[in-house]
Amino acid sequence: MSTVKDVFVNQIGYGSNGSKFAYVRGAAQNEDFFLLDEEGKTVFSGKTGKAVKDRVAAEEICAADFSSFDKPGTYTVKIDGAQSVPFKIGDRLFDDLYLSILKYFYLSRCGQEIMLEEDSLWNHPACHTGIAKIYGTNKTKKVLGGWHDAGDYGRYIVAGSKTVMDLLLAYASLEASGTLATGEEKFDILNEVRFELEWMLEMQREDGAVYHKISCYHFCPFILPQEEKEALVIAPVSTSATADFAGCLAYASTFYKEKDKNFSEKLLSAAKKAQEYLDSHEDELYKNPPEITTGGYGDWSVKDERYFALCSLFAVTGEDEYLKKAMQVRKEAKAIPYNPEEPWKRPWIEGFGWGCVAGYGTEILLRNKKLIKDADIIEDLETSIKDTYEKVLERVKNASFGTSLEKVFWGSNGAVCDNAHLLLLAYDLTGNKEYFEAAKKQLDYILGCNPMNVCYVTGFGTNMVQNPHHRPSGAVGSTMPGMLSGGPSEWLADEIAKNNLQGKPPLQCFADIQGSYSTNEVAIYWNSPLVYLVARMAF
Repeated sequence: MSTVKDVFVNQIGYGSNGSKFAYVRGAAQNEDFFLLDEEGKTVFSGKTGKAVKDRVAAEEICAADFSSFDKPGTYTVKIDGAQSVPFKIGDRLFDDLYLSILKYFYLSRCGQEIMLEEDSLWNHPACHTGIAKIYGTNKTKKVLGGWHDAGDYGRYIVAGSKTVMDLLLAYASLEASGTLATGEEKFDILNEVRFELEWMLEMQREDGAVYHKISCYHFCPFILPQEEKEALVIAPVSTSATADFAGCLAYASTFYKEKDKNFSEKLLSAAKKAQEYLDSHEDELYKNPPEITTGGYGDWSVKDERYFALCSLFAVTGEDEYLKKAMQVRKEAKAIPYNPEEPWKRPWIEGFGWGCVAGYGTEILLRNKKLIKDADIIEDLETSIKDTYEKVLERVKNASFGTSLEKVFWGSNGAVCDNAHLLLLAYDLTGNKEYFEAAKKQLDYILGCNPMNVCYVTGFGTNMVQNPHHRPSGAVGSTMPGMLSGGPSEWLADEIAKNNLQGKPPLQCFADIQGSYSTNEVAIYWNSPLVYLVARMAF
């Protein structure tokens, strides 16, 4: 018998009727494992599965399957003297998690007073209320609202658009299942998303183009948002911002049609105006001017953004011209050859990241395919997305921890959640439960089934992230709950990572240290796919 070192579990728990896997380091196939209740009594036993070793984990891991056990309670998994942290089995285990990760967006609001309970650490007066200079001009503009993007206080259209899409898709899934209520009116998804949308409207120029971002010229120290008093600057327009804006606002317009028709029409009109600008202008790729050093969110190609905008406008208006243009952009993008010497120049990906948004366009079309008259278009879309999600499923099946990651890059936890989104789309399209279970494994990974034995959401789990790269948390000396850490990155892009993580397996390239921005920052567009994933899994 081998010597077991660690047992990894979802530290929040498992639904009574769903799959339940623990992961064991140092075990061999067919070793006995035991499920113990709070009194230490064995309530279930089984044998470990075969040892699996993939590139990103770089170690052999065995799974312990106790899916057939469904009695609610608090348990641990024990094997060969090693024991997991406690976890629960039951229903509605993720309600608090869901509310907390959604509340993070309210706490990230810019330009208004934040008020929770009277003595909350996170209350603060309105921040960033000054007048901003429009870069490269003598003009100024007062722009209030939007969410602080990440560990800093910038507000970025590209990041915000991806975030809004995830939250609206989460809302749509909850609406379809009849489980919309959070129990707290303040944290209703549509209320929260509207706050971002109203800011986005302020970022549109008169001719339809959209400014890329608003921030100070440089990142500030770890101070509270109301303490950042440096000059604000509105960065130049970009194609990526304008196209993301068009796609996002067109899609969002459908959600407000019944509750606020005027707002819905305003969103769609702004989206159409942005598309008119895109139709008449060549690509304007964003690069930070030399005076601005805050987040760039640049992109080497904006064909996926143009495609997303056109798909969204087609689905909302039913106008075939939008679909025709979308298919032409898609064809052109897929014809671009991949150069392995420039791996950052990805070929066409049906993705859900801020830098590859084609997945949103394709999902919107497939969820509205009754509007598409050409069967060949539907077949092309279904074949392409199928090729993508089948590859992800295959990775999950052959992964040490059931994770979908092929490479572990900056924001890998966000990518895990984005891949889960893709798997859930596959489940919706095919009805194959295998995809749903693969998506669930991504949530298990985030919540503790990982080689760091950590729950990557602040404020949750036995071993939780405690020192995120997040200015409000650093300023008050306490960790804001409900934030998803970016997670392991084999790039080792900051000094802490370089000094402490050299030679580590990719999935262990993580440092719970405030200064490790490349492994432990937070971001609205990492929290948003987690909201979608939890909404799909919890309700």
